[in-house]
Amino acid sequence: MITVGNQAEGASQIANFQYIDPSVRFPGGQRYPAVTAATMSGTATVLQQFVSGLKSRNEETRAKAAKDLQHYVTTELRELSQEEATTFYDELNHHIFELVSSSDVNEKKGGILAIVSLIGVEGGNATRISRFANYLRNLLPSSDPVVMEMASKAMGHLSMAGDTFTAEYVEFEVKRALEWLGADRNEGRRHAAVLVLRELAVSAPTFFFQQVQPFFDNIFNAVWDSKQAIREGAVSALRASLILTTQRETKEMQKPQWYKQTFDEAEKGFDETLSKEKGMNRDDRVHGALLILNELVRISSMEGERMREEMEEITQQQLVHDKYCKELMGFGTKPRHITPFTSFQSVQPQQSNALLGLLGYSTPQGFLSFGAAPVPSKNTLVESRYCRELMEERFDQVCRWVLKYRTSKNPLIQMTILNLLPRLAAFQPHNFTDQYLSDTMSHLLGCLKKEKERTAAFQALGLLVVAVRAEIQPYLTKILEIIKAALPPKDFAHKRQKTMQVDATVFTCISMLSRAMGPSIHQDIKELLEPMLAVGLSPALTAVLYDLSRQIPQLKKDIQDGLLKMLSLVLMHKPLRHPGMPKGLAYQLASPSLTNIPEASDVGSITLALRTLGSFEFEGHSLTQFVRHCADHFLNSEHKEIRMEAARTCSRLLTPSIHLISGHGHVVSQTAVQVVADVLSKLLVVGITDPDPDIRYCVLASLDERFDAHLAQAENLQALFVALNDEVFEIRELAICTIGRLSSMNPAFVMPFLRKMLIQILTELEHSGVGRNKEQSARMLGHLVSNAPRLIRPYMEPILKALILKLKDPDPNPGVVISVLATIGELAQVSGLEMRKWMDELFPIIMDMLQDSSSLAKRQVALWTLGQQVASTGYVVEPYRKYPSLLEVLLNFLKTEQNQGIRREAIRVLGLLGALDPYKHKVNIGMIDQSRDASAVSLSESKSSQDSADYSTSEMLVNMGNLPLDEFYPAVAIVTLMRILRDPSLSNHHTMVVQAVTFIFKSLGLKCVQFLPQVMPTFLNVIRVCDANIREFLFQQLGMLVCFVKIHIRPYMDDIFTLIREYWTPNNPMQNTIILLMEQIVVALGGEFKLYLPQLIPHMLRVFMHDNSTGRTVTIKLLNAIQLFGANLDDYLHLLLPPIVKLFDAPDVPLQARKVSLETLDKLTESLDFTDYASRIIHPIVRTLDGTPELRITSMDTLSSLVFQLGKKYQIFIPMVNKVMLKHRVNHQRYDVLICRIVKV
Repeated sequence: MITVGNQAEGASQIANFQYIDPSVRFPGGQRYPAVTAATMSGTATVLQQFVSGLKSRNEETRAKAAKDLQHYVTTELRELSQEEATTFYDELNHHIFELVSSSDVNEKKGGILAIVSLIGVEGGNATRISRFANYLRNLLPSSDPVVMEMASKAMGHLSMAGDTFTAEYVEFEVKRALEWLGADRNEGRRHAAVLVLRELAVSAPTFFFQQVQPFFDNIFNAVWDSKQAIREGAVSALRASLILTTQRETKEMQKPQWYKQTFDEAEKGFDETLSKEKGMNRDDRVHGALLILNELVRISSMEGERMREEMEEITQQQLVHDKYCKELMGFGTKPRHITPFTSFQSVQPQQSNALLGLLGYSTPQGFLSFGAAPVPSKNTLVESRYCRELMEERFDQVCRWVLKYRTSKNPLIQMTILNLLPRLAAFQPHNFTDQYLSDTMSHLLGCLKKEKERTAAFQALGLLVVAVRAEIQPYLTKILEIIKAALPPKDFAHKRQKTMQVDATVFTCISMLSRAMGPSIHQDIKELLEPMLAVGLSPALTAVLYDLSRQIPQLKKDIQDGLLKMLSLVLMHKPLRHPGMPKGLAYQLASPSLTNIPEASDVGSITLALRTLGSFEFEGHSLTQFVRHCADHFLNSEHKEIRMEAARTCSRLLTPSIHLISGHGHVVSQTAVQVVADVLSKLLVVGITDPDPDIRYCVLASLDERFDAHLAQAENLQALFVALNDEVFEIRELAICTIGRLSSMNPAFVMPFLRKMLIQILTELEHSGVGRNKEQSARMLGHLVSNAPRLIRPYMEPILKALILKLKDPDPNPGVVISVLATIGELAQVSGLEMRKWMDELFPIIMDMLQDSSSLAKRQVALWTLGQQVASTGYVVEPYRKYPSLLEVLLNFLKTEQNQGIRREAIRVLGLLGALDPYKHKVNIGMIDQSRDASAVSLSESKSSQDSADYSTSEMLVNMGNLPLDEFYPAVAIVTLMRILRDPSLSNHHTMVVQAVTFIFKSLGLKCVQFLPQVMPTFLNVIRVCDANIREFLFQQLGMLVCFVKIHIRPYMDDIFTLIREYWTPNNPMQNTIILLMEQIVVALGGEFKLYLPQLIPHMLRVFMHDNSTGRTVTIKLLNAIQLFGANLDDYLHLLLPPIVKLFDAPDVPLQARKVSLETLDKLTESLDFTDYASRIIHPIVRTLDGTPELRITSMDTLSSLVFQLGKKYQIFIPMVNKVMLKHRVNHQRYDVLICRIVKV
């Protein structure tokens, strides 16, 4: 039986809650836009928004708020000052405490989600984790089972947070749970205890194993509980522990008692003489005993479990599809993260399906392979040698117990027996067939007649058939009759009926029958094909047809033909017509069962049909008509789901043609070549112009290595270059991986572009000053290194210098360090032995990170990078001598790390470093010289020296004998004024002095240039040391001086920019004055301003991100200044363009600021080339056109300027823009004229 727990709504938000790398958005899933401080008036407002979301009664709202919170603290918050971040965390902790202490269940759930979202976040970990541990501890036990489930899952995740806290935390929680189990029955405590034990056994196996004997001594108190949920929770904890003990079995160990102890407990359940626990009846005890046996058989037969897992996938896929279709038809909420749980396993049938996977414990993105998507892990399959021996001895006894209770009327016992019988058959097929098959079959055939048990019985029957294989022959006729009765009759299509609902397990059963019997049942299955196809398309049907075509090759053609006819009706609304066939004949040959399929215009059917078309093997059939139809009709569908599936299907359907074209010795039809070129071109247009980023990502992801020969053509590369500046970071990552890969196929076209990209990435890494930008640029560099090694090799040295500089730079954002270190690991692979000379500089840094107990991610990536370096450079054994603590550090990974991947990596690194002489190692340890170590550390640190120059003005009168009077008097005045300005005791006269100097300079015009050496050093020094009240005035006067002397201010630019950097801080009231000064400098220096621009970029980016001035006045002022920068921005456009675009794309930014940002872009098109950034600008402009009527005229003006610049390259965007213009009836004369010109050319 397949059910979805009725508590799913209350807890599915925690089900797929993954720790997100802040630079990653998971395409295909829910998109969580960052809540930026720039869009709020300070962190308090942001926090309030999160808290209200977490308090919501709606499950999705809570989940979204938690993800937004995690995104905010891992990105935006790290760019704020330490003081602001601390205040935010203090407030947040206070709110989380209130949420988890609330009497409202929804608020408690929100509090748990908030805790989960912050567990993986770096910084302040120790205090935060211990506080969270207390919060979660106080939630248990709870009257609400979903809250307990969520809290226990959160505790499991907390135990994986790392550092020294884990060991004592797990020990305390396990002991407390075992105390609760051992004490007198308290329902709430018992339930909480089994949930916690299950999670800790899975999440912290090393520490849990230390308490494994007390666990087995106490867990059975809960297995014999009178409440079903507690029994099943206890058995799931038992399963986790049995997996744990099995994984730690060795050949040398004594025969463990745990399995015998567990079996003896099960035996007690069948003993009717034992006293019953209060409130517990006989059925409850038998149910508990059967559940225990189920677990013992499960870990005794790995092969049987593998087969069961494969079969259950079919029913799970069907469940997902059914739920999805219901939601599309308007039942329930919109689909989000669907994780079905088959409660056929008879564990937790009433439990929420959504609570079965709290977090994806994925490695940081880009850790082991750049661009790799996280893969969800499957259930652990293990087999215990000792348990297998025990169960083989007791096999007959177990079978007799199980069959003895087959007549029980208790539904729980019935479900468990249906679960257990196929397991027993798979465990000992021969023994089972000889003695118990007859009784089992009569029982199963009886269950198939009962409505409630039919689903589970079909699944059990299928699994049984696979286990006993040919021995099922005597019952085959009866089984096929039952299957036939469950499918529509042959004349079903002629009757005007709706589609008949058929249980997915019927198809599963047919699939297993084909696996067991193979071609011998070819004729019987052939008769079933038409009724099966009459049911209509479903994932279960597709899965069984795929299985049948592999197991019974004789049916392959019939299956493919039948399926293609059905797909033709669903997708093209007409019968399948093979090339050359007369039209009328196609209708005559169409099966009546298929022509009766209702017109499938609904999203679910089309999506499924497309998925089936793309995934099923149709070799020998020409699918050209399908791929053309998909590209023409479905790639531009209104529905996102259809567009997504169409993109995947088109790419898959092109594969056979591509193999044919690239194969040698084949005569290739021009039609095939043309179809590939046309469809690929349409896919790339969608990959650039689709308004939904998930679709754009999907298209690029589907264009893998198979398409390289076609993608390397100039026109396709041009499209990929546009994608490289997409607004979504993950799409840019995919694009750079693809282009890097193509660099070896068309180097002449690709290499110049990638060199330009490399310079941009290094510029961003060096000058952006924003943690998130640096992290993303380091990741992009990693992808480039990994995918275009030929480009990177000549630039290895400058790249490595830049990366090492960032590693030494104490950055508050750990993501930067992790990404930089991972890129160095990639670089090691490319540069090989050349990396050797950098090892002395890199090794101490990596050693530090290997021992950073506050960050699991840093330790992971440092370990991997160390392995990469050792493997690439051959730097072996020697590191043990130079760094005596290295061996101990690596062995500690094996002792303390919970994550299996990290332990495996540590073993790999130990292997790479080579064998170490134990004697030499002892000598190394004994020779550690602290003073030498200290000097080594000091050498590795970056040295900084500050040049201080003491400027003094000489007496001028001596040298002024030959000056005319109109210059002599100002000279004397300036000397006197400077003397006053240098005297701190006369500071109350300083404003008047500066005014006087400004007046003199204005009067002299360009003749004042000769006095700059006397005035400027003193003036700049006074700005630094003066009273804060007059500093803004002095900056204004400095701006005026710059206006007067123009280009002659150049010698003092370094000092002026040092001052600007020092005083341009977030929320400083002087920001407007500093920006005005910057404008005056731009006008004065012209093209030379470009040299100083990198120093200002971090400050400009901070204004865009964190400006909370009224009406964003500082942002507007900065935008007006940027309009004057013109061509100076050329090398830094990739840094400043995204935040400017973000401004007009954000609905909560004041209208005036949005308008000015659009005008800024418009103005910059006069002096800068935006061709590479077309996609990044046009998508937000279209969204603004669609959603903000007040900005339509400005948006169209900006778009027109962009069209004028892009020319013919704009053509692919015309349909997307026209759609919005027609929708809102937007007319714009200049735009229309430009479009006419483009289309005519």
